[in-house]
Amino acid sequence: MDKKTQKEMFQDNIDKQASWLKKWRKKGIFWEKVMIVGAIGWMIALPMVLGGYLGTYLDKHYEVANSTFSWTLTFIILGLFVAIYSVWKVFFYKK
Repeated sequence: MDKKTQKEMFQDNIDKQASWLKKWRKKGIFWEKVMIVGAIGWMIALPMVLGGYLGTYLDKHYEVANSTFSWTLTFIILGLFVAIYSVWKVFFYKK
């Protein structure tokens, strides 16, 4: 029975580590996509929610002569535009 040379043992060790790394890289692709979807979700939800809270505060404390005007709706829509712009800027804008 031949003993493995030091070079063969080193090569086997490298191959074992490389196969382990390849396996985890394949699994990592799924989690990268989940992370991106989560980031997009936060980038969309956060400005709209903050706009809703700010609008509600302004509606309670400052009345407008025309009662059909809503600060809440205004700031939610403004938050939506900020969200769309931030997603575009981060993921689609190439400079």
